[in-house]
Amino acid sequence: MKSQSIAVDQPQYVESIQAGRGIAALLVVVHHIAQKSHALSGGAIPLFDFGIVGVDIFFMISGFIIYFVTANKTMTHVEFMEKRIVRVFPLYWGLSLLALLVLIFKPNLINSNAQQATDIAASFFLWPTTAPYLVNNGWTLTYEIIFYALWALVALPTANRKTATIACLVLAAGSFMGLLFNVDPKVINFSLFVEFAFGVAVGVAFKKGLFRQHIPAAIGLTVAGAFLAHLAISQGLGSGQLRGFALAIPSAMMFIGIILLGTFWKRMRTVLAIGDSSYSLYLFHPFILVGIPITVKLLGISSAVQILAISAAVGVAAIAASHMVFKLVEFPLTQMMRGMIRSAKSLGAARAR
Repeated sequence: MKSQSIAVDQPQYVESIQAGRGIAALLVVVHHIAQKSHALSGGAIPLFDFGIVGVDIFFMISGFIIYFVTANKTMTHVEFMEKRIVRVFPLYWGLSLLALLVLIFKPNLINSNAQQATDIAASFFLWPTTAPYLVNNGWTLTYEIIFYALWALVALPTANRKTATIACLVLAAGSFMGLLFNVDPKVINFSLFVEFAFGVAVGVAFKKGLFRQHIPAAIGLTVAGAFLAHLAISQGLGSGQLRGFALAIPSAMMFIGIILLGTFWKRMRTVLAIGDSSYSLYLFHPFILVGIPITVKLLGISSAVQILAISAAVGVAAIAASHMVFKLVEFPLTQMMRGMIRSAKSLGAARAR
Protein backbone atom coordinates (compact mmCIF):
# COMPACT_ATOMS: atom_id res chain seq x y z
CA MET A 1 0.00 0.00 0.00
CA LYS A 2 1.35 3.37 -1.00
CA SER A 3 1.96 5.70 1.91
CA GLN A 4 0.46 9.17 2.00
CA SER A 5 1.86 12.21 3.75
CA ILE A 6 -0.14 13.64 6.63
CA ALA A 7 -0.10 17.42 6.38
CA VAL A 8 -0.27 19.22 9.69
CA ASP A 9 -2.82 21.70 8.35
CA GLN A 10 -5.22 19.01 7.12
CA PRO A 11 -8.25 17.69 9.04
CA GLN A 12 -6.78 14.21 9.57
CA TYR A 13 -4.28 15.69 12.03
CA VAL A 14 -7.12 16.83 14.29
CA GLU A 15 -9.10 13.67 13.60
CA SER A 16 -6.19 11.41 14.57
CA ILE A 17 -5.71 13.26 17.86
CA GLN A 18 -9.43 13.23 18.61
CA ALA A 19 -9.54 9.51 17.83
CA GLY A 20 -6.62 8.97 20.20
CA ARG A 21 -8.43 10.87 22.92
CA GLY A 22 -11.59 8.87 22.36
CA ILE A 23 -9.79 5.53 22.46
CA ALA A 24 -7.84 6.52 25.59
CA ALA A 25 -11.03 7.59 27.38
CA LEU A 26 -12.85 4.39 26.37
CA LEU A 27 -10.00 2.25 27.68
CA VAL A 28 -10.25 3.93 31.09
CA VAL A 29 -14.05 3.63 31.16
CA VAL A 30 -14.00 -0.08 30.30
CA HIS A 31 -11.30 -0.62 32.94
CA HIS A 32 -13.54 0.94 35.59
CA ILE A 33 -16.62 -0.96 34.39
CA ALA A 34 -14.68 -4.23 34.60
CA GLN A 35 -13.55 -3.43 38.14
CA LYS A 36 -17.14 -3.02 39.31
CA SER A 37 -18.39 -6.05 37.35
CA HIS A 38 -15.56 -8.20 38.68
CA ALA A 39 -16.38 -7.30 42.30
CA LEU A 40 -20.14 -7.75 41.88
CA SER A 41 -19.76 -11.13 40.15
CA GLY A 42 -17.39 -12.51 42.77
CA GLY A 43 -14.56 -12.60 40.23
CA ALA A 44 -16.53 -14.39 37.50
CA ILE A 45 -16.17 -11.39 35.18
CA PRO A 46 -12.47 -10.77 34.49
CA LEU A 47 -10.69 -7.50 35.13
CA PHE A 48 -9.48 -5.31 32.26
CA ASP A 49 -6.25 -3.97 33.69
CA PHE A 50 -5.01 -3.17 30.18
CA GLY A 51 -7.40 -0.21 30.26
CA ILE A 52 -5.05 1.76 32.52
CA VAL A 53 -2.89 2.41 29.46
CA GLY A 54 -5.52 4.94 28.41
CA VAL A 55 -4.01 7.34 30.96
CA ASP A 56 -0.53 6.84 29.51
CA ILE A 57 -1.85 7.56 26.01
CA PHE A 58 -3.53 10.70 27.36
CA PHE A 59 -0.17 11.91 28.68
CA MET A 60 1.40 11.25 25.26
CA ILE A 61 -1.34 13.23 23.55
CA SER A 62 -0.90 16.09 26.02
CA GLY A 63 2.84 16.33 25.28
CA PHE A 64 2.12 16.22 21.54
CA ILE A 65 -0.55 18.94 21.67
CA ILE A 66 1.38 21.31 23.93
CA TYR A 67 4.36 21.23 21.58
CA PHE A 68 2.11 21.62 18.57
CA VAL A 69 0.15 24.64 19.82
CA THR A 70 3.23 26.52 21.03
CA ALA A 71 5.84 25.60 18.39
CA ASN A 72 7.36 28.62 16.64
CA LYS A 73 4.90 30.98 18.33
CA THR A 74 5.57 33.70 20.87
CA MET A 75 3.52 33.17 24.01
CA THR A 76 4.13 34.56 27.47
CA HIS A 77 4.28 32.24 30.45
CA VAL A 78 1.17 33.85 31.93
CA GLU A 79 -0.78 33.61 28.68
CA PHE A 80 0.10 29.92 28.30
CA MET A 81 -0.81 28.96 31.87
CA GLU A 82 -3.97 31.04 31.66
CA LYS A 83 -5.13 29.04 28.62
CA ARG A 84 -4.30 25.71 30.25
CA ILE A 85 -6.03 26.60 33.52
CA VAL A 86 -9.17 27.66 31.65
CA ARG A 87 -9.07 24.36 29.79
CA VAL A 88 -8.61 22.18 32.88
CA PHE A 89 -10.24 23.72 35.92
CA PRO A 90 -13.81 24.95 35.15
CA LEU A 91 -15.27 21.48 34.48
CA TYR A 92 -13.06 19.83 37.08
CA TRP A 93 -14.05 22.28 39.81
CA GLY A 94 -17.70 22.02 38.82
CA LEU A 95 -17.64 18.23 39.13
CA SER A 96 -15.63 18.48 42.35
CA LEU A 97 -18.38 20.66 43.83
CA LEU A 98 -20.97 18.12 42.67
CA ALA A 99 -18.95 15.33 44.28
CA LEU A 100 -18.66 17.36 47.49
CA LEU A 101 -22.44 17.66 47.67
CA VAL A 102 -22.76 13.91 47.14
CA LEU A 103 -20.12 13.31 49.83
CA ILE A 104 -22.09 15.45 52.29
CA PHE A 105 -25.48 13.84 51.69
CA LYS A 106 -24.55 10.34 50.43
CA PRO A 107 -20.96 9.70 51.60
CA ASN A 108 -21.13 6.00 50.71
CA LEU A 109 -21.21 6.93 47.00
CA ILE A 110 -17.84 8.75 46.98
CA ASN A 111 -14.63 6.73 47.36
CA SER A 112 -16.48 4.14 49.45
CA ASN A 113 -13.72 1.55 48.98
CA ALA A 114 -10.83 3.92 49.74
CA GLN A 115 -8.61 3.26 52.74
CA GLN A 116 -8.23 6.98 53.45
CA ALA A 117 -10.70 9.82 53.79
CA THR A 118 -11.22 12.04 50.75
CA ASP A 119 -8.88 15.05 50.81
CA ILE A 120 -11.16 17.95 49.92
CA ALA A 121 -8.52 20.72 49.89
CA ALA A 122 -6.09 18.68 47.78
CA SER A 123 -8.96 17.84 45.44
CA PHE A 124 -9.57 21.45 44.47
CA PHE A 125 -5.91 22.47 44.24
CA LEU A 126 -4.67 19.18 42.72
CA TRP A 127 -2.06 18.88 45.44
CA PRO A 128 -0.27 15.48 45.35
CA THR A 129 -1.53 13.21 48.12
CA THR A 130 -2.08 9.54 48.91
CA ALA A 131 -5.71 10.31 49.79
CA PRO A 132 -8.36 10.12 47.05
CA TYR A 133 -9.73 13.24 45.39
CA LEU A 134 -13.42 14.11 45.24
CA VAL A 135 -13.22 13.30 41.53
CA ASN A 136 -10.95 10.30 41.80
CA ASN A 137 -9.65 10.53 38.23
CA GLY A 138 -8.42 14.03 38.99
CA TRP A 139 -5.06 12.64 40.11
CA THR A 140 -3.88 12.69 36.49
CA LEU A 141 -4.54 16.43 36.27
CA THR A 142 -1.84 16.96 38.89
CA TYR A 143 0.69 15.62 36.38
CA GLU A 144 -0.80 17.75 33.60
CA ILE A 145 -0.44 20.96 35.63
CA ILE A 146 3.15 20.13 36.62
CA PHE A 147 3.97 19.43 32.97
CA TYR A 148 2.39 22.73 31.89
CA ALA A 149 4.38 24.66 34.49
CA LEU A 150 7.63 22.98 33.46
CA TRP A 151 6.91 23.63 29.78
CA ALA A 152 6.23 27.29 30.50
CA LEU A 153 9.51 27.63 32.39
CA VAL A 154 11.72 25.73 29.94
CA ALA A 155 10.19 26.01 26.46
CA LEU A 156 8.57 29.45 26.41
CA PRO A 157 8.20 32.25 25.40
CA THR A 158 9.05 30.79 21.97
CA ALA A 159 8.89 27.02 21.74
CA ASN A 160 10.99 25.39 19.05
CA ARG A 161 12.86 22.13 18.51
CA LYS A 162 15.75 23.25 20.69
CA THR A 163 13.65 24.29 23.68
CA ALA A 164 11.44 21.21 23.19
CA THR A 165 14.54 19.01 23.35
CA ILE A 166 15.63 20.72 26.57
CA ALA A 167 12.15 20.24 28.03
CA CYS A 168 12.21 16.56 27.08
CA LEU A 169 15.60 16.12 28.75
CA VAL A 170 14.32 17.81 31.91
CA LEU A 171 11.22 15.60 31.90
CA ALA A 172 13.30 12.48 31.31
CA ALA A 173 15.73 13.40 34.10
CA GLY A 174 12.85 14.26 36.42
CA SER A 175 11.27 10.87 35.82
CA PHE A 176 14.09 9.30 37.88
CA MET A 177 13.43 11.51 40.93
CA GLY A 178 11.13 8.96 42.51
CA LEU A 179 13.75 6.22 42.33
CA LEU A 180 16.60 8.47 43.48
CA PHE A 181 14.76 9.90 46.48
CA ASN A 182 12.46 6.95 47.23
CA VAL A 183 9.28 9.00 46.78
CA ASP A 184 6.03 7.13 47.41
CA PRO A 185 4.51 6.67 43.91
CA LYS A 186 1.07 6.99 45.48
CA VAL A 187 1.94 10.61 46.26
CA ILE A 188 3.58 11.34 42.91
CA ASN A 189 4.87 8.88 40.35
CA PHE A 190 7.76 10.72 38.73
CA SER A 191 8.27 8.05 36.07
CA LEU A 192 5.07 9.20 34.34
CA PHE A 193 6.73 12.45 33.26
CA VAL A 194 8.77 10.56 30.70
CA GLU A 195 5.51 9.92 28.84
CA PHE A 196 5.00 13.64 28.29
CA ALA A 197 8.54 13.75 26.88
CA PHE A 198 7.66 10.96 24.44
CA GLY A 199 4.54 12.86 23.42
CA VAL A 200 6.57 16.02 22.74
CA ALA A 201 9.08 13.99 20.71
CA VAL A 202 6.26 12.52 18.61
CA GLY A 203 4.96 16.07 18.09
CA VAL A 204 8.37 17.27 16.91
CA ALA A 205 8.64 14.36 14.46
CA PHE A 206 5.13 14.98 13.18
CA LYS A 207 5.77 18.70 12.75
CA LYS A 208 8.86 17.86 10.67
CA GLY A 209 6.69 15.77 8.34
CA LEU A 210 8.25 12.43 9.29
CA PHE A 211 4.93 10.58 9.52
CA ARG A 212 3.10 9.26 6.48
CA GLN A 213 -0.26 7.55 6.44
CA HIS A 214 0.39 3.83 6.22
CA ILE A 215 -2.36 1.42 7.29
CA PRO A 216 -0.24 -1.77 7.62
CA ALA A 217 2.42 0.06 9.65
CA ALA A 218 -0.29 1.66 11.80
CA ILE A 219 -1.89 -1.70 12.56
CA GLY A 220 1.48 -3.34 13.22
CA LEU A 221 2.62 -0.60 15.61
CA THR A 222 -0.70 -0.51 17.46
CA VAL A 223 -0.89 -4.28 17.91
CA ALA A 224 2.76 -4.56 18.94
CA GLY A 225 2.40 -1.65 21.37
CA ALA A 226 -0.75 -3.15 22.85
CA PHE A 227 0.99 -6.52 23.29
CA LEU A 228 3.99 -4.94 25.03
CA ALA A 229 1.70 -2.89 27.27
CA HIS A 230 -0.30 -5.99 28.17
CA LEU A 231 2.92 -7.85 28.94
CA ALA A 232 4.18 -5.05 31.20
CA ILE A 233 0.86 -4.73 33.03
CA SER A 234 0.53 -8.50 33.50
CA GLN A 235 3.97 -8.48 35.12
CA GLY A 236 2.82 -5.90 37.66
CA LEU A 237 4.61 -2.96 36.03
CA GLY A 238 1.40 -1.00 35.47
CA SER A 239 1.63 0.46 38.95
CA GLY A 240 4.47 1.63 41.12
CA GLN A 241 7.48 3.80 40.38
CA LEU A 242 8.37 1.94 37.17
CA ARG A 243 5.06 2.48 35.40
CA GLY A 244 6.19 5.29 33.11
CA PHE A 245 9.35 3.47 32.09
CA ALA A 246 7.40 0.27 31.38
CA LEU A 247 4.54 1.83 29.42
CA ALA A 248 6.09 4.84 27.65
CA ILE A 249 7.36 2.97 24.59
CA PRO A 250 4.25 0.74 24.18
CA SER A 251 1.99 3.79 24.57
CA ALA A 252 4.05 5.76 22.05
CA MET A 253 3.78 2.88 19.58
CA MET A 254 0.00 2.81 19.93
CA PHE A 255 -0.23 6.60 19.68
CA ILE A 256 1.90 6.71 16.53
CA GLY A 257 -0.18 3.86 15.12
CA ILE A 258 -3.32 5.93 15.66
CA ILE A 259 -1.71 8.92 13.90
CA LEU A 260 -0.56 6.80 10.95
CA LEU A 261 -4.15 5.73 10.27
CA GLY A 262 -4.69 9.30 9.04
CA THR A 263 -7.83 9.68 6.91
CA PHE A 264 -9.20 6.34 8.15
CA TRP A 265 -10.62 8.19 11.15
CA LYS A 266 -12.97 10.23 8.96
CA ARG A 267 -15.26 7.19 8.83
CA MET A 268 -15.21 6.63 12.59
CA ARG A 269 -17.64 9.37 13.58
CA THR A 270 -18.57 7.77 16.89
CA VAL A 271 -14.94 7.55 17.97
CA LEU A 272 -14.38 11.17 16.93
CA ALA A 273 -17.47 12.29 18.86
CA ILE A 274 -16.18 10.47 21.95
CA GLY A 275 -12.84 12.17 21.35
CA ASP A 276 -14.54 15.57 21.36
CA SER A 277 -16.10 14.82 24.75
CA SER A 278 -13.19 12.76 26.11
CA TYR A 279 -12.36 15.18 28.94
CA SER A 280 -15.97 15.19 30.13
CA LEU A 281 -16.13 11.41 29.75
CA TYR A 282 -12.91 10.89 31.67
CA LEU A 283 -14.03 13.02 34.62
CA PHE A 284 -17.78 12.39 34.63
CA HIS A 285 -18.17 8.66 33.94
CA PRO A 286 -17.60 7.59 37.59
CA PHE A 287 -20.75 9.53 38.55
CA ILE A 288 -22.78 7.31 36.21
CA LEU A 289 -20.97 4.04 36.89
CA VAL A 290 -22.19 4.08 40.50
CA GLY A 291 -25.43 2.98 38.83
CA ILE A 292 -23.93 -0.47 38.21
CA PRO A 293 -23.84 -1.71 41.83
CA ILE A 294 -27.04 0.20 42.67
CA THR A 295 -28.96 -1.49 39.83
CA VAL A 296 -27.51 -4.94 40.50
CA LYS A 297 -28.41 -4.77 44.19
CA LEU A 298 -31.83 -3.24 43.51
CA LEU A 299 -32.76 -6.05 41.12
CA GLY A 300 -31.15 -8.74 43.25
CA ILE A 301 -29.07 -10.02 40.34
CA SER A 302 -26.25 -12.54 40.83
CA SER A 303 -25.78 -13.96 37.32
CA ALA A 304 -22.48 -12.89 35.74
CA VAL A 305 -24.18 -12.56 32.34
CA GLN A 306 -26.86 -10.25 33.74
CA ILE A 307 -24.28 -8.21 35.66
CA LEU A 308 -22.25 -7.85 32.48
CA ALA A 309 -25.33 -6.73 30.52
CA ILE A 310 -26.23 -4.11 33.13
CA SER A 311 -22.62 -2.93 33.28
CA ALA A 312 -22.51 -2.54 29.50
CA ALA A 313 -25.81 -0.63 29.47
CA VAL A 314 -24.66 1.73 32.22
CA GLY A 315 -21.35 2.17 30.39
CA VAL A 316 -23.17 3.26 27.23
CA ALA A 317 -25.29 5.61 29.35
CA ALA A 318 -22.09 7.07 30.84
CA ILE A 319 -20.73 7.79 27.36
CA ALA A 320 -24.00 9.43 26.26
CA ALA A 321 -24.36 11.44 29.47
CA SER A 322 -20.75 12.61 29.26
CA HIS A 323 -21.31 13.84 25.72
CA MET A 324 -24.25 15.87 27.01
CA VAL A 325 -22.02 17.27 29.77
CA PHE A 326 -19.54 18.29 27.07
CA LYS A 327 -22.22 19.99 24.97
CA LEU A 328 -24.14 21.65 27.80
CA VAL A 329 -21.48 22.29 30.43
CA GLU A 330 -17.83 21.88 29.44
CA PHE A 331 -17.85 23.69 26.10
CA PRO A 332 -20.12 26.62 27.12
CA LEU A 333 -18.31 27.01 30.45
CA THR A 334 -14.90 27.07 28.79
CA GLN A 335 -16.07 29.58 26.18
CA MET A 336 -17.59 31.76 28.90
CA MET A 337 -14.34 31.76 30.90
CA ARG A 338 -12.33 32.65 27.80
CA GLY A 339 -14.74 35.48 27.03
CA MET A 340 -14.49 36.82 30.58
CA ILE A 341 -10.69 36.84 30.36
CA ARG A 342 -10.77 38.64 26.99
CA SER A 343 -13.18 41.23 28.40
CA ALA A 344 -11.02 41.75 31.48
CA LYS A 345 -7.94 42.25 29.30
CA SER A 346 -9.78 44.68 27.02
CA LEU A 347 -11.01 46.64 30.04
CA GLY A 348 -7.50 46.71 31.49
CA ALA A 349 -6.04 47.91 28.19
CA ALA A 350 -8.71 50.62 27.91
CA ARG A 351 -7.98 51.88 31.42
CA ALA A 352 -4.26 51.89 30.67
CA ARG A 353 -4.90 54.27 27.78
